[in-house]
Amino acid sequence: MIYNEKDFIKAIEQSFKMYKLHGARSTAKLKPIHKFIAETLGKIWKNGFEICYLGDETKEVTVDGKYYPKDIDITVLEDKKPIFCLGIKFVTSNYKQNANNYFENMMGETANIQAVGNLPYAQLIILRHETPYYQKNETEIPSKIEIINDKDISKYLKLNFDVPQAHRPTNIGILLININEKTGKISLTDLEKSFSKETANLLSKTLSVKTFFDNIYNYKDYYILKG
Repeated sequence: MIYNEKDFIKAIEQSFKMYKLHGARSTAKLKPIHKFIAETLGKIWKNGFEICYLGDETKEVTVDGKYYPKDIDITVLEDKKPIFCLGIKFVTSNYKQNANNYFENMMGETANIQAVGNLPYAQLIILRHETPYYQKNETEIPSKIEIINDKDISKYLKLNFDVPQAHRPTNIGILLININEKTGKISLTDLEKSFSKETANLLSKTLSVKTFFDNIYNYKDYYILKG
């Protein structure tokens, strides 16, 4: 098994713990998730490829885009040359306020990399189904809890099924989770109870994290086959 869901949840719990300790702007909250994703990619690409990411003993790679150089969350290298890029977004609060910015930034950074040539850029998004909203300068008690719904997800679905072009990631994975603020424990969102039947089906299959890694595995086979 390439992708281990239980281990991924543990990595997200560690990242959430770092977020609570060090704040949203600290890179510490990114490291456990990035480490898990990098190790999973290592199982896919295996020998002959280098996986670069933000870690305690590793660092991100800067990739030359069409318009500007970009520090990529996780990059697969062959002979020091980037051959696959992966971006990760873990949204911990105030999602709806920034939803369009998240989406537009994702498309922009994807286009910047993919417009250069044959360099794929995949995007993995982790969202809290019940997302706390904090007013400015608030850090402990949220003003309200916002629920991510079908409308919030629809833009990602439209992008996923759009015709291939530079701003559309080579594949998209979305994980919806619930977090207990007191214990930091994470559980998967019940998709069938939280979304329409069509959206729940797409999130559990087409855009699932398992499918996300399966697609990367298939791309790896294609990359090696084409030589």
